[in-house]
Amino acid sequence: MDANPTLVLRDALPSDRAFLLALYTSTRADEFAHLGWPVEMEHAFMKMQFEAQRGDYERRHPGARCQVIQLHRCPVGRLWVAEDARSITVLDISLVAELRGQGIGGECLRRVLRRADAARRDVELQVVRGNPAQRLYERLGFLPVGAGDVRVAMVRKPTSATPNPSEEIHDEQA
Repeated sequence: MDANPTLVLRDALPSDRAFLLALYTSTRADEFAHLGWPVEMEHAFMKMQFEAQRGDYERRHPGARCQVIQLHRCPVGRLWVAEDARSITVLDISLVAELRGQGIGGECLRRVLRRADAARRDVELQVVRGNPAQRLYERLGFLPVGAGDVRVAMVRKPTSATPNPSEEIHDEQA
């Protein structure tokens, strides 16, 4: 049973696009605040970056799942995951600003980790240097395996706990 039954992951739908764009923009707001761009220019740039990211994920990881994280039936984030025979890669996990640090991201990641453990697969992700989420990843057992100027690559090996093959990353199918 999930630790938080009101937390649901469901496949993103075309109707989620406006929410996902606003979420993406909110995760990059601090990065661009000091530039002093006109609102229209910043919005156009964020939309272009959002589409570029989506296109990149779809090209590099065909079949990856973009899911909307819902809390009490309200969209509060996204989880984008790619899988292959060896590993599960968390391409992105983002939450609305006011709900960060409240355990939602951790619960979503624990669901991914349970599925990975059941399948005996590694879980990989990257985190921007200095992002507070890195502490969460470390608490969940992720270890740094490489670092660039901007990002740290991390991996979490499967645990030796008895796997439960019924665990799923998703709660609902679109």
